[in-house]
This record gives sequence, C-alpha cells and structure tokens, in this order.
Amino acid sequence: MTPLYTDKRRFSVFDPVLLIMAGFMVVQGFMGAGDIPILAGFGLAVFLAFTKHVRYDLYEDALVIRYWAPRKIIIPISDIVDVGVMRLPFGGPSVLVHRARGRVLAIMPKDQEGFLAQIKARLESEKQPPSPAAEDEPPRPRTRRRRPRRQRPS
Repeated sequence: MTPLYTDKRRFSVFDPVLLIMAGFMVVQGFMGAGDIPILAGFGLAVFLAFTKHVRYDLYEDALVIRYWAPRKIIIPISDIVDVGVMRLPFGGPSVLVHRARGRVLAIMPKDQEGFLAQIKARLESEKQPPSPAAEDEPPRPRTRRRRPRRQRPS
C-alpha cells in the first residue's frame, strides 16, 4: 500500500552536535581515556538511532513514524484524538499528535501546514456522524449489578 502523504523530518541544529559528541567520546576512549567514553559514545549513538524520527508516512488508516534504526511506530488513525502545533524550547515548532489515553507525541515534519492539513482531513473522514436513533433515546441510568451472596456453611 502506498502512503497518501509522506514527509521527512525537519533538520535540527542538535542532530549533528549530538553525533559529533558521540564520535568525540568514542575517539577519546580509543586514545587512552578508558572504556567509559567509548561506552558513553556508543550509548549516545544508539539512543539517537532509536529516538530520532526520519520520515512520516500517512496511510489510509494509520500514521507511521520511522526512525534511524530499524524501528517504526504505527499509530492507527482511530487512536489519534487531536493534532496541533506547539513551539518547543529547543526544537522549534512541532506538531503534537494527541493519542488516546492521554499520550502525546511531538514530531517535526518539514511541511507542517501540509502535514496538518492531510492528517486533519484523515481525522475528519474517520469521524462518522452519530446515528439518529441514538440521539432520540434518553441515556439509560447506570445500574450496578451485585454479586449473589455466598451461602455460609452452618
């Protein structure tokens, strides 16, 4: 299946800085500073590989977020509650994807307006109007069922 919309991650100044830091730590470790800088450098590189978004694909029924590493997150459109723009302190303006159960994911597509328009169109088409029969019925009172009592042996 081909995606309806694809966008790449916006460039951030911190991406090359963090990669240079990781490389510097590894080089320092090999030059005699010990094993700690090597482990810290590789740890930072692995962390970046698993947390930095590379591409966003919007399909008919899901939003797929791909990372540097062979990792991806698939978010069903039905799980997305709302999307909006927020300016983050170090990352600049980001698109916030509000998911069910209160989870939020910040992503940084290059074309924010185009991405927002596409995903909002998908969310609108996903919403279905309530059936007229459901509107006419008054809400039923919730009753609590009780468990039957156990018979005590005498």
